[in-house]
Amino acid sequence: MTSYKTRQSSYGDPTGCMQGTRVNVLEELDTWASNPNSSKVYWMVGMAGIGKSTIAHTFCEILEAKNILGGSFFASRASQKTRNARLIIPVIAYALAKASPRIKVEVVKAIEDDPTLAEPAYININEQFKRLIYNPLRTTAGDVDKLYKVVVIDAVDECDNLEVVASFIKLVLEWASKIPLKIFLASRDEYRIRNAFGSRDSLRFYLHEIEKDVVENDIRKYLETSLACIKDDNSEEWPLTSELSGLVERSGTLFIYAATAVRYITNGGEDYKSRLSAMVIHGQKSINKFETDIDSLYVHVLEKACEDKESHEVAPMRDLLSITIFLRSPLPMEAITSLSLERNARSYLLRLSSVIHIPNQPGAVVAPFHASFPDFITNSDRCSSKCCPLFRSLVASESHQLIALKCLMLMNRSLKYNICEIPKELTVSRRERANSPENVGKISEALKYSCIYWADHLAEVKVFDAILFGSLRVFLQEHLLHWIECLSTLNELQTGVKSLGGIVTCDDLQLLVHDARRCLQMNFEAVQKHCMDIYESALVWIPKNSLIRKTYTADVSRVPKVIHGLFDSWGPAELNMQNGSVVQSVAFSQDGSRVISGSDDKMVRIWNVTTGGVEAELKGHTDSVRSVAFSQDGSRIFSGSHDNMVRIWNVITGEVEEGRKGHRNSAIFGYRSLAFSQDGSRVVSEFILDKMDNKRVHIWHVLDKKRVQIWNVATEEVEAELNRHTGRVVSVAFSQDGSRIVYGLDDKTVRIWNVMTGKVEAELKGHTDWGLCVAFSQDGSQVVSGSRDKTVRIWNVTTGKVEAKLQGHTRSVNCVAFSQDSSRVASASYDNTVRIWNVTTGKVEAELKGHADLVTSVAFSPDGSQVVSGSEDQTVRIWNFRRNWNVTTGKVEAELKGHTDWVMSVTFSQDGSRVVSGSNDNTVRIWNVATGEVEAELKGHTNRVNSVAFSPEGSRIVSGSFDKTVRIWNVTSGKVEAALKGHTDWVVSVAFSQDGSRVVSGSFDSTVRIWNVTTGEVQAKLKGHTSYVMSVAFSQDGSRVVSGSADKTVRIWNVTTGEVEAELKGHTGWVTSVAFSQDGSQVVSGSDDQTVRIWNVTTGHSQLMFASQITLPDGSRVNKTFPSGDFCIFYPSQQPTPSLNSYTQLSENGDWIMANLRDCYIPSEYRNFHCSSIWGSRICLGYPSGRVVIFDINAAP
Repeated sequence: MTSYKTRQSSYGDPTGCMQGTRVNVLEELDTWASNPNSSKVYWMVGMAGIGKSTIAHTFCEILEAKNILGGSFFASRASQKTRNARLIIPVIAYALAKASPRIKVEVVKAIEDDPTLAEPAYININEQFKRLIYNPLRTTAGDVDKLYKVVVIDAVDECDNLEVVASFIKLVLEWASKIPLKIFLASRDEYRIRNAFGSRDSLRFYLHEIEKDVVENDIRKYLETSLACIKDDNSEEWPLTSELSGLVERSGTLFIYAATAVRYITNGGEDYKSRLSAMVIHGQKSINKFETDIDSLYVHVLEKACEDKESHEVAPMRDLLSITIFLRSPLPMEAITSLSLERNARSYLLRLSSVIHIPNQPGAVVAPFHASFPDFITNSDRCSSKCCPLFRSLVASESHQLIALKCLMLMNRSLKYNICEIPKELTVSRRERANSPENVGKISEALKYSCIYWADHLAEVKVFDAILFGSLRVFLQEHLLHWIECLSTLNELQTGVKSLGGIVTCDDLQLLVHDARRCLQMNFEAVQKHCMDIYESALVWIPKNSLIRKTYTADVSRVPKVIHGLFDSWGPAELNMQNGSVVQSVAFSQDGSRVISGSDDKMVRIWNVTTGGVEAELKGHTDSVRSVAFSQDGSRIFSGSHDNMVRIWNVITGEVEEGRKGHRNSAIFGYRSLAFSQDGSRVVSEFILDKMDNKRVHIWHVLDKKRVQIWNVATEEVEAELNRHTGRVVSVAFSQDGSRIVYGLDDKTVRIWNVMTGKVEAELKGHTDWGLCVAFSQDGSQVVSGSRDKTVRIWNVTTGKVEAKLQGHTRSVNCVAFSQDSSRVASASYDNTVRIWNVTTGKVEAELKGHADLVTSVAFSPDGSQVVSGSEDQTVRIWNFRRNWNVTTGKVEAELKGHTDWVMSVTFSQDGSRVVSGSNDNTVRIWNVATGEVEAELKGHTNRVNSVAFSPEGSRIVSGSFDKTVRIWNVTSGKVEAALKGHTDWVVSVAFSQDGSRVVSGSFDSTVRIWNVTTGEVQAKLKGHTSYVMSVAFSQDGSRVVSGSADKTVRIWNVTTGEVEAELKGHTGWVTSVAFSQDGSQVVSGSDDQTVRIWNVTTGHSQLMFASQITLPDGSRVNKTFPSGDFCIFYPSQQPTPSLNSYTQLSENGDWIMANLRDCYIPSEYRNFHCSSIWGSRICLGYPSGRVVIFDINAAP
């Protein structure tokens, strides 16, 4: 569809210029293409309808005849494919590869190295152009006596993303001189395209500036030739000279007018003569120029279409035209018929065939021949009831309402479970399972369109009638999950999230829509990969009070069950993005569609706010990225790093545009302060990039911890210095107009500096500790500051007085931000929370909890509805703080009852009926697995509980604590049976012997101790490790103990003698977990060196475990678990009654629960567990928040 041979033409079948027309233009183009010394780029500019595409088509034919056509891309609004600018490079690369075997080899090699290069979603077009076009063409650069290949690109102004087009043009202009390739582009005079060309070396030809008499002569030839083919008798004199001259005059310089007139006259059949006469007479009534001229033609076409028709007979034709005009992407006739339910759709639209292209070939799309007709038919002034009483103009909102209703009705008729009839065994959730591309063809074009665009049309509806509302209710209550399945199959799931976010309806349906959107966001990764996971994993994790859970009860009943630990309702965090490294800074783009983050892994990431997916990872910094910001237009990203560099990135290409280094004597502290001035010309930070003009770039530093200086990078000389303060600058920010800078110092003051005068305007005093963060309000009248004194203060810039002192955080305030309307302030704190404050009242509007570590950065979305935060828990979260309600009660969700701090250890009893958990809140809790309720809360430890275990018969629990004690609890009474004292440092691991008579403990005092459960006495004190003992375990027969240590060794001890039987060396990191096999012949160890090793106890040799699961010779099963370097071991004698699906394990990265017959995806909201335990089909997860989740992959509600 993008080639000149397959393009859709405004003149019927795609053809070039008629013989004898456009002669001078084509000769000039031929000369340019054939001259090796001419400019490498040619831009032909012209208004709509003037014939650019026809000229480009003919130029392609000329080039192909000379064997120098490198390829062609004819853009068009007619379809998504032809308007996708990201397809230009892959299409050209494909064409060049077809034309040259040498180029083909290089292109194929590049794609084999990186298959994503050929995908339209590839974000870095700089790299794409280099590897698919530039590098392959360089292989032919040395060839002599060969003309350059010419690539023809038409109508780039009709592409959706003109920023991509502009970037492509800049690439071409930059690299064209280095490769044997010429580029011809044709477009309207669009400013972004014009700006991309700038003053660079290229030829420009303005088609509409050709002398009018030359164009009129070409149009006359076209009309004479075309009309001569119509008449019945070659002997008759037709058309009359006066009629032909009138039609030429009406056409002016627009070939589109002439082409439409020819089609209209041709479609008249035997009435062709009267049609020409009537049209010329009709046109003579016109008094204006272009619009009136072409309007008179269009009015005449409509009048003829309505001739001899009653108004009720015209209505179906008008509806079909509405659908054709307002479709977001054109459809073939079969799809329009299916969508409209109008059996005579083709015959109705054929009456408008002079303005609507109705192809005969199946699958070809129906669309207006030219954009001028939709412009006319949707303008109530131009297409007035006076001009055409029977065919009034189309009203956009009414047309969208019609299409939305047709889409909903079609989906309600057609959508169903497993619409592509996937074999039953393939519908069950599996980690490796993915959608089959061939299934896309099983969904009709009309249904594809309806699924993708129904909500888009619905958003344009102004008034809902009962029929539309009823159809929407049926869709949401019966087919919502079917629709999501279909979108996943079509690889359009992102559209689903956007669609649900844009729907506004009545309260009960609105809550269901919100529910569905949150469900889809939570499970996007799994459902995008496999469509059937919307019925599988996705329904497992939705909150208990979710409307989807209640509306789709039958579907929910078929999935695994979370017995305990589900949220009651949706929390305020809409997205929880796993960054994989500590996040230091976050920021929204101005349109709110993207978030950027900077982190300790030296990366800048661009996140999609709709799906939570990573769009790009920007690599280049060599140390932690401490601050990030978008430019005002969203086209660039600024990042500041501990590597002493500020980098400017192009968002489209992903490339570094500039990198500015700090002065060689500077000390960059990297506090999270980087902000744009409103016009985007300057950035302020500890090192501030200031692009004041084309000649200077300034970098501002903190020097000697107390001075701020402006350096000229070129001369490395100081231009200005701000040093009238006694403290160290720890935070900085611009006012919106760029005239002031506010900065916080470690002397507890906040100061405002006038950029123009270089003087301090105000010194704000009040904080009792450092001001870690500062920001201006939008209008510059207020400053907000956050401090280590745990307060947020809002200051009046004019008076220097505190307007509000906001208290509530329990630790240092690390980041502050104003909303765009300055009505709210967001603050991020070391207490792991984000708070939203009302600036007027000083009250907290929302306390956003969820981060498991200190929050480093916070920012508002442009519309103020969302907040993004980054944390040392390695996540980026997007919060909708205005929607923190329970979908059933309308109230904010209550806190979950349970632990109030990190859950450090969880373990099942051997019969699987109970779970015990130990927490940093100093308590031990016993949970009933069947009910999910807490059976007992065991209090006694005076510090965090790090390790817990059941006795084999389940009557006792042992716990080890940072209070240096080991305690044995009676499960029935909840009382302490023994408090075992002796360790001189934290106890981090405990275990029972298989007969329950002894307990082993490992401690940070580097010892292992064996205790008698009955007497509470130490039976053995095992010394030998040279650092902390991290893990201990008994052999099944109780004769030996194995221990793992921070000294990187594993030791096997004889329980009777207390001697070391073996010291096993091989790990390069702390050994954090150990266990014997059931028969005691092998030991398994896990380490923070990210490995699991299997040791032969007799020989002391080990082998690394590479598979995620292995079965040892004695039947013991070992599973690697998350995080990497940890494992679970299952003994045959302790497993529940075997069943096909009873063996459960965690994937290595902790995102899936896997079993024999089905798997279950774990959403990111539930993925930050700290500890886990598995018993048969059940798994227990403990979280930093204190939450405990008990999951059964076999259970049904």
